[in-house]
Amino acid sequence: MRVRSEGRAKSNAFKTSFLITLAYLFFALLWGLARNKVQPFLEPPYSAWDDPVWIEAATYILATSVLLFAFVHHLVKAIDRHHQESLKAKLDLVNRLALAAEFRDGMRNGHNMRIGQGSGIVARKLGLPETRVQVLSQASMLHDIGKIGIPDSVLSKAGPLTPEERSVMEKHTEYGANLLEGSDLEVLQVARAIALTHHERWDGSGYPAGLAGERIPLEGRIVAVCDVFDALTSERTYKRAWTIDEARTYLAEQAGRLFDPEVVAAFIESLDEIVALGVNGEAGQAAPAMAVVSAQPNQEDRYSVIGG
Repeated sequence: MRVRSEGRAKSNAFKTSFLITLAYLFFALLWGLARNKVQPFLEPPYSAWDDPVWIEAATYILATSVLLFAFVHHLVKAIDRHHQESLKAKLDLVNRLALAAEFRDGMRNGHNMRIGQGSGIVARKLGLPETRVQVLSQASMLHDIGKIGIPDSVLSKAGPLTPEERSVMEKHTEYGANLLEGSDLEVLQVARAIALTHHERWDGSGYPAGLAGERIPLEGRIVAVCDVFDALTSERTYKRAWTIDEARTYLAEQAGRLFDPEVVAAFIESLDEIVALGVNGEAGQAAPAMAVVSAQPNQEDRYSVIGG
């Protein structure tokens, strides 16, 4: 979902106004032809051009056309301005919800913003329509919104989670889906699907429903790859950061097992652009580097990241 530029909005307003005015002139012409009122202008001896009545009628039609164009142009611009203000408010709501999720999770490092931008890059590489790319970019920022409902004792724990604590942590997918359920806003409908399915895995080993393959929504499959990569290459309270190469190797190894192989391929092809998101955040705000050099990761690190 994207806010249109001022230039594009003006162009659309002009086009709409012009087409409506053209339709008015077309129907006026049809009415004149049906009433035999136009032929004197078009056929010899072109007598209507010397008749003040017809000149007055033609002037009236042209004047009303100009007024119609001006009225419609003003109306369309007002409607578009109202739509853009409403859209900006909705996008601001999504951004603030994503920020609230980061504060709750204790990260505050631009993770949700990077997931949003990275998911858009991957979706574009996969050839999705731009409108769908924009919705995904916004919706994916809310993938972990359900962590708002996870107790601090589990969410902020520094060490590995117990099986019982991990079961509690896994509930964040359902909490997120419940929180976003029932909205008629497309971006929140997509966000709900992502919140619920971004921990599902290609082979069916994920949660909460154990979906496999293409039963997992494409948006969820895209966010799953972006989320795991960013989590692996970021330092957390329970793990050290992996290097870019280590994380890329891991994704390639798990393509066709944990992750959609086509999504992984698109991600790796776009890796340079995605890694850059960790250096320069949106709106000129610097974000932490997406990875730092570290020692070889162990299986405990992997379990912590993939499971939570």
